[in-house]
Amino acid sequence: MSRSALFVMAASLLPSCVSRDQGAPASPNDPVLLLPAAEDLLANGPKTLLVEVDGNGAAGGLDVTLIRRVAEQVKRSVVSIYTETREPVSIRLLPIPIPGLALSATLPGKGLGSGFFIHSDGYLLTNDHVIENASSIRVMTPVGDDLEAVVIARDPYVDLALLKVDPGEDGFPALPMGDSELAAAGDLALALGNPLGLGHTVTFGIVSSTGRDLTGVENAAREVRYLQTDTAINPGSSGGPLVTLDGAWIGVNTSMLANAQSIGFSVPSRTVSDFVAKVLDGSGVAAPIDS
Repeated sequence: MSRSALFVMAASLLPSCVSRDQGAPASPNDPVLLLPAAEDLLANGPKTLLVEVDGNGAAGGLDVTLIRRVAEQVKRSVVSIYTETREPVSIRLLPIPIPGLALSATLPGKGLGSGFFIHSDGYLLTNDHVIENASSIRVMTPVGDDLEAVVIARDPYVDLALLKVDPGEDGFPALPMGDSELAAAGDLALALGNPLGLGHTVTFGIVSSTGRDLTGVENAAREVRYLQTDTAINPGSSGGPLVTLDGAWIGVNTSMLANAQSIGFSVPSRTVSDFVAKVLDGSGVAAPIDS
């Protein structure tokens, strides 16, 4: 049975009297969390992780094969992510919720998502919610390599995570970063990822709006202004790149509105750049042991 089939089956079999413990929501005052693997990055890793490019347009103009060419170019850097998780849950002793009559426990589970390489040494980005509570993280490359990943840093508030896999002798093709500040409504965009565990999938649309504030927190210590897109983002697409027609990523696809049509959101590259900078200068804090 495929991993995606196991994931769907596990979700459908979740007992009705078991609810997940969400814990306290992330706050804009929360710092970037540095995992133990960050020590090696700070001591021996590259001084920069992001490959930046100028402009966000379609290089050479739009033609009938441009989208195919961009998709072929970009997909080499996009990976599928599969996790084994230990989910905190509350088990109710009665069908109705009564305070004090519930047991705390953890249950094994499976998760999936997407990610993409930002540096040839095996560093990749994804969403924090993709690897949350993960006891094991596997990365599947476009050529079928199945690699174990370690978490370098997390930012639950922005919903970003930096991972690393063994680059081997040849490393991995890094996806260059464009400037999300140059994006405008109507710009053409592609999303690549692993929706529903189907594997490498490309969807196409436009940037619908920019500067979306989804937090509802006034005067937040850290402000996130998301890119809105009608490019299809589905469960499992989280953590994949939002890409312009010059092959540069301008966002990390993170969420969708389930009760709407074609309304999805991406963490803009400017915000990602701030996250990576905090990791590289060591201004985050050590993550709790259970992270």
